[in-house]
Amino acid sequence: MWNVIKGNENLVVEMNNFWNKAVAYEDFFKPISLEDYKKMLTKLPNFSFDGVGLVYDGDKVVGMVIGVIRNDKKGAINAILVDHEYQHQGIGSALLAFVEEYFKNAGCEEILAYGFLPSCYSWYIPNTDHHDHPCAPGIRVNSNEYFFLLHNRYEATGFQDAFHLALADYEISESISEILEENKKNGVTIEIYNPEIHSGVEEFCRELNIYDFEKVIKENLALEKPYPFLVVVKDGKVKGWTGAMWNEESGRGHFDGIAILESVRGKGLGKALFSLLAYHSKLNGAKFMTFYTGLTNHARYIYMGAGFKIIQSFAVMKKKIKK
Repeated sequence: MWNVIKGNENLVVEMNNFWNKAVAYEDFFKPISLEDYKKMLTKLPNFSFDGVGLVYDGDKVVGMVIGVIRNDKKGAINAILVDHEYQHQGIGSALLAFVEEYFKNAGCEEILAYGFLPSCYSWYIPNTDHHDHPCAPGIRVNSNEYFFLLHNRYEATGFQDAFHLALADYEISESISEILEENKKNGVTIEIYNPEIHSGVEEFCRELNIYDFEKVIKENLALEKPYPFLVVVKDGKVKGWTGAMWNEESGRGHFDGIAILESVRGKGLGKALFSLLAYHSKLNGAKFMTFYTGLTNHARYIYMGAGFKIIQSFAVMKKKIKK
């Protein structure tokens, strides 16, 4: 029977070292520097070391779980992992029992696995030269963690698919060029935003009425030197938007999303806008793009039409706590 030791702030170095050692075996999740690991923990809402459990073999950490109680009184498992040399020995079950008891004692009625936390883990795109994505939105489907949680009565209640495309050879297709020409005849174009000739950003945000998009648009425009972004324009007014274009250190082209107003939909502009975003990202030096979207989001057909491939699926998993 493995004993679970409650974590404390003096064990953060050991927690960080164990994370890096454990994830190195599969080379899926990225290692994390100690400084970034400490920042990640401080960003977790309501984080407490009471929700951290560690299993030792002698003086060596061989398993770890991190649980956080959300403001809505749901428990969230931020991490649960076991050293590959110690798997199938009951350590995972002991860690899960520890964190579930922590949630139960706090009055939680539901547990989410990796659910909706602002701090999540970066991971490598399989079969690439360490192309990466900054956040895993759930439990990696078909992983050891996925099957372990299924066997412990966690249900997969939603799925997110991760998309990837290397940009080295990316070009605008003939079909996208035709869409651009047809829309140009009707006075609708796609251009890099220029505040001197384009207007209507406020009106665009109000009509779109999507808080997250409005937030990133205005945050970018508030910068001393805003990042460039593409817009769909009709009569000088903004009718569509791609999000800021900039490159992360790994070479990933940043992607906030795309949005188009109802008044210009149905003309292929979504496909064209996304393709031009990928093309301009390439011109700006991006090596690849990654993002994820829900299983039922029809925008996936735009992404696949532009050449992006689904390379990993993630599950949102939940479990009711029995009183």
